[in-house]
Amino acid sequence: MKDLKIKLILIILAAVLASGSYLYILHVGKEYRYVNNAFQSDNELKIVDIISDDGGEIEILGFQQTEKGYTADLRAKTPGHVFIYVSGDEGVGSSFFLTVHKNGVITQGGFLGDCTGFGSVIICLILYLLLVAAYFIKKYIDQSKKTLYGYDNISYCGLAVFAVFFALAQIRALGYRNGLSGVLSSIGTCAEYFTWLTLPVIIVTTVIVTKYNIELMMKEGKNWRNMLAVFLALFIGFFAFFPVIIGEFLQRTSVIDVHKTNSPGHFFELFSQSTFATVTTYLECILIGSIAVCVKAAKHVPAFDKDYILILGCQVRKDGTLPMLLQSRVDRALEFADMQKKATGKGIIFVPTGGQGSDEVIPEGEAIRRYLLENGIPEDRIIAETKSVNTEENFRLSLEKIREHRGSEDFKAAFSTTNYHVFRSGMLAQAQGIRVEGIGSKTKKYFWINAFVREFIATIYREKKKHLIVTGALILINLACVILLFMSEIYA
Repeated sequence: MKDLKIKLILIILAAVLASGSYLYILHVGKEYRYVNNAFQSDNELKIVDIISDDGGEIEILGFQQTEKGYTADLRAKTPGHVFIYVSGDEGVGSSFFLTVHKNGVITQGGFLGDCTGFGSVIICLILYLLLVAAYFIKKYIDQSKKTLYGYDNISYCGLAVFAVFFALAQIRALGYRNGLSGVLSSIGTCAEYFTWLTLPVIIVTTVIVTKYNIELMMKEGKNWRNMLAVFLALFIGFFAFFPVIIGEFLQRTSVIDVHKTNSPGHFFELFSQSTFATVTTYLECILIGSIAVCVKAAKHVPAFDKDYILILGCQVRKDGTLPMLLQSRVDRALEFADMQKKATGKGIIFVPTGGQGSDEVIPEGEAIRRYLLENGIPEDRIIAETKSVNTEENFRLSLEKIREHRGSEDFKAAFSTTNYHVFRSGMLAQAQGIRVEGIGSKTKKYFWINAFVREFIATIYREKKKHLIVTGALILINLACVILLFMSEIYA
């Protein structure tokens, strides 16, 4: 982090040095005339008027024609504002508004408008954003080597996506000469671009998850939990459209006047649109990070050196047998034990875990134990835990059982659960200081999508303080940018 701060200081210094020039090159486009049903640009241009009402003064060092039009070399003399009018023989031309600052820098298009060397500032900004992205990618790689189940993995992955997109979006700013004010306004604009680019994916996803959620409700029952994936897709889609909805509403309402420059209404319009777009982009990036990290955790195969494998329970049938969801977890554990035996010759002890719910005839751990016995696992290779009521207790009470069996001797353990549940289970184990590797069993698509959304929401809720802090920081950044934009217009 220290190196990052040093590089940031150097980049800012380079940007300041690049922009602190007393010379400014004013770019003037060609003048077109409509002659014989065609546009022609053979009309020669010249500077015909220079006006200042507050003492601002510039010196014209040269005015020459180029392939793309004309350029005027200007130098600052007296601070203030200067209005330049460029015209041709036909009397049709263009006007330019310049601000001469006290330090001799000339800006076009406002107090924080374009100045000489500002392209270097954009390049430095892009490089810095890419540097930030590289920093988060490195942190993600380093953290993943330590554990697959840290929430920081999601944050680093999502923030890397966030930084890369904003860096790429700034590239288009190189073609515009709108200075710092353009960069400030582009923060919200870039966020809106991101939400619009992801909108087709959101629409397609909404259609797909709606199909699967209908299938889920037909097979698992009608309740709001079985519609979570649809709710999430609609929520993100709504906030993608929300900046446009706000803009259209404010343009038509008579409650707030947004048409006057520097008015409170205009300030509110810019701030609300920019903030909602930025926060929505952040949430989408965290979702992307969650998908990447959870898929990686679900596909991970633990090293073949395990002494124990925990099988996380879930509700059993009314007759005490295993439903397909739980059976797939046990089958995955059996598969892993077989792979380890073939690879290293090392056997493994099974730890089925899960207590008895009020609507269950036997504890989940006992139901799993019976299934293991039916599949040829000897009694002495099974240690059942039958008291836990949630995932956290699954790990804690299973660890107590292992300690009773193993004593103080070190051991290595894995756990088996459904693919969508691997990452959060690993997080819960890690929070208790239990080092385990997870292995995921497959489930039906119509069930997996909604279950993953449930796990995503639970993970986000668990780290709600971090998200509130980041969201608050994004709101403050947008507020600062809008304030600077308004100050630029006021002092222009």
